[in-house]
Parts: sequence; structure tokens; C-alpha cells
Amino acid sequence: MKNVQISFDEELLETVDMVASSAQMSRSAIVRKALKNWLRQRQVREFEDAWIAKLREAPQDAEEAEAWLSAESWSDE
Repeated sequence: MKNVQISFDEELLETVDMVASSAQMSRSAIVRKALKNWLRQRQVREFEDAWIAKLREAPQDAEEAEAWLSAESWSDE
């Protein structure tokens, strides 16, 4: 593994430290896990956006396309 330097505001660092302590993990492990989760969510969101764009371009079945477009988002945003 490579070491990198990143900056956090104090409030975020305190939160990371509390979570790390209660989960018996290091700061680095918490940040790695959070970043991996964020990257995975981004990948899923990009896939969903591309899929929806394709459905809009040439829906195979209008009712099926509408069902996908009205489906709930899986993201936390």
C-alpha cells in the first residue's frame, strides 16, 4: 500500500476517529472503506444513468421503460 496525505476539517476527523474507535478500525481503514463504497455507488449510478438514457432513446416496451424510469433510486442522495 502507498501512503497518501489528505486533509479533513476537525469535525469530520473527530467523527472518523469516533467511528474508528467503536469499530476497532484504523482511520486509514475507515477512509479506504468509505472511498471504496463511494466509488462503487458512483459506478452503479453511472450504469443506471446510461441504462435510462438507452431506454429513452429506444424503449423496447413503453410500459417497461416507464417502470424503470419511475423506479426508486438506489443511492443515498
